[in-house]
Amino acid sequence: MRRFRRRQLSLNLLPIFAMVGAGLVVALVPSTTIHAQGKPTDVKEAVKDLTALRAELEAKQGALKDLSGAEKSLVESLGELDESLSRLDDDHLAAETRLRTLRTDIAVLEQNTGLDEAELQRLRTRLDARLKRLVTDGEGGTARALLGAEGFTELALRRRFLRQLAEVDARLAKDVRRVEASVAIKRADLQSKVGEVEMTAKLIAEQQTLLQVTRDERTRTLGRLRQEKGLLQQSAQDLIGRHRDLQRLVAKLAEGPRYKPPTGRSGVLRGGLQWPVQPAQLIRRFGSVVDPVTGAEIVSNGVELRCELGKPVIAVADGRVVHTGWLRGFGRIVIVDHGEGHHTLNAHLARAAVGSGDEVKEGQTIGFVGDTESLNGPKLYFELRENGRPRDPMPFLRR
Repeated sequence: MRRFRRRQLSLNLLPIFAMVGAGLVVALVPSTTIHAQGKPTDVKEAVKDLTALRAELEAKQGALKDLSGAEKSLVESLGELDESLSRLDDDHLAAETRLRTLRTDIAVLEQNTGLDEAELQRLRTRLDARLKRLVTDGEGGTARALLGAEGFTELALRRRFLRQLAEVDARLAKDVRRVEASVAIKRADLQSKVGEVEMTAKLIAEQQTLLQVTRDERTRTLGRLRQEKGLLQQSAQDLIGRHRDLQRLVAKLAEGPRYKPPTGRSGVLRGGLQWPVQPAQLIRRFGSVVDPVTGAEIVSNGVELRCELGKPVIAVADGRVVHTGWLRGFGRIVIVDHGEGHHTLNAHLARAAVGSGDEVKEGQTIGFVGDTESLNGPKLYFELRENGRPRDPMPFLRR
């Protein structure tokens, strides 16, 4: 009879556990689907993009090796290579940022999963205790409890107590299902993120290898440039044309709407300008310069500052960013309008930290020193313009 009662009670409890199991399945399926279609797919797309970028870089390296028979100049070919290389740098930085985010997410998920599992164990212990009590009471336990009451008052009290106990049991079973579902979701999320970490780490390793190979090829090209006078002369002439392109761009920007400081302050040059980067060594002054090797006269509308790769470049005064992008011969550039017709230009940047339309404050980082389209290493090319006309910035930079 006792075995029959236990078996009957187990049959009565089956719907509860079926519901728990159903909750677990429901929790697992959407999670797996989401992660299968989410971030891991993004990593796969990044790997696909890297494959295309590798082919693009190899083609451009090949063009650099065969400059003698090519129609493009070294400045043009090197600029195209640098642009692709910069894109690879951006992708590499994004992958490293994503990897750090994933590792932080995993640490938080592991902690939360541990808390959920501890809560689940506590709830299961309580549920087991209630099930054992139900088995011990056997069938008819509820009826015996009610029939044993002495009078209507005690019967009402016992009935209310049993109803409350049933509600507590139902909440307990519901809590078990809820926490089991939560644990299942977190475990699936954790597994997905661990897989993405592995894929992202492999992607970063491939990016690093490709970056190093491409930069080595770029260095060899620049070494060849210094050894071949004809190539050097052609590049010097080409850069003169690039300065004209820059002149047209700045002139166009000067004709547009002007920045008005929110404070109504005037005389942007009166108090002097901050140095765009520190420390820095002046390697080319403002004005006409005759190249000692090629004999070409190069008019420098700005100054060149030798500085460490990756150093922050700051806004020399308050203003609004009016242009960010890539300009052949100058690499990545950022142009800021400071009001009253004054613009500053920062070129050869590794990365820009601002976008067009951004309001910037004096001293705010707007980019980072790079060597994009530079023929002589990391540097910052800095221009000051007044109503589109170049001015020597040195007298205005604070000592």
